[in-house]
Amino acid sequence: MAPIIKRKVPAPDHVELWVHSPALAGATPGQFAHVVTQGMLRRPISFSRLDVDTGNAAILFQVVGTGTRWLANQEVGTVLDILGPLGRGFPVPDAHRPWCLVGGGVGIPPLLAAASQWTGAAQTRPAAILGARSDSLVLLEEEFRQLGHEVWVTTDDGSRGTRGTVIGPLARWLAKNPQGQVYACGPTAMLSAVVAISGQRGDVWLALEQRMGCGVGACLACVVFGNGPEGPGYRRVCTDGPVFSREELIFP
Repeated sequence: MAPIIKRKVPAPDHVELWVHSPALAGATPGQFAHVVTQGMLRRPISFSRLDVDTGNAAILFQVVGTGTRWLANQEVGTVLDILGPLGRGFPVPDAHRPWCLVGGGVGIPPLLAAASQWTGAAQTRPAAILGARSDSLVLLEEEFRQLGHEVWVTTDDGSRGTRGTVIGPLARWLAKNPQGQVYACGPTAMLSAVVAISGQRGDVWLALEQRMGCGVGACLACVVFGNGPEGPGYRRVCTDGPVFSREELIFP
């Protein structure tokens, strides 16, 4: 159980809720919370902020249906029923090598949690490539800049930054940083393109967005096809992921 201590609307139809929970605040970036809303199933939402010192954590989500609309309307003081932290998060990057965070839409928030924890140890200036449909939907840009990241913004309609997707700026960054490490979160099509543009390089990590039932590996509602310890087969996003290395996933 976690009480809401702060509420913010960072973009139209997007809400960020801060809760006080030392257990959640100790999560690894890339892990997720499974939150009770209206309806039968919990909603999986990644952490946008993690602060062990205060015991506070935040989740940022888009309002897309009845459950998230109910959650978005909860006020400060409401106690949420949250299961977590769940899943496998991002590995810490090698601080001596360049690394880049690539996010699309609501795939951006877990990358901010990662950036907040890792940037202080970086020996090179990190980069963040943020994609959105339009200007008003670009999430957390200023927060990345405040951390000292080199930030590129892309929008589908060209209303802000570069017109197009995150793949163009990522290709240019990879060309300049052949030993670079890539951490990406966003729609499946975006992640597939990230893998394609990355070639055979290692250290490419992908956080999947997936609908879930139980969140603990029992219902098999969130499986994707990939490579496991025993060869090709189905992987459970909730427990084997949601963060996978590029070698672990097989895209259509």
